[in-house]
Amino acid sequence: MEAQPDIKRSLLKPLLALFLFTVIGGMFAWPIFSTNGEISARSKLILFFLIFGRLAWQTYKRTFRFRDYFIYFAVFIGFCIWLDSYADA
Repeated sequence: MEAQPDIKRSLLKPLLALFLFTVIGGMFAWPIFSTNGEISARSKLILFFLIFGRLAWQTYKRTFRFRDYFIYFAVFIGFCIWLDSYADA
């Protein structure tokens, strides 16, 4: 039986996706100035760094899947919008 050659996937798409998450997620995680702004900013930044770390680890291990990326992105954006709606109240 012959050995199958390993298929090397390009890292360009996952790195661009990680950069896009960093830019857009960073804008959503930016602290807002209200009475609860400090607490919400910490919560958003913690979630941002956890998701960024997970996506970076998947990119490093070459197990990056866009399905996971879109789920993490939607959860993060939804969490930020939800938290900002309560922080402004």
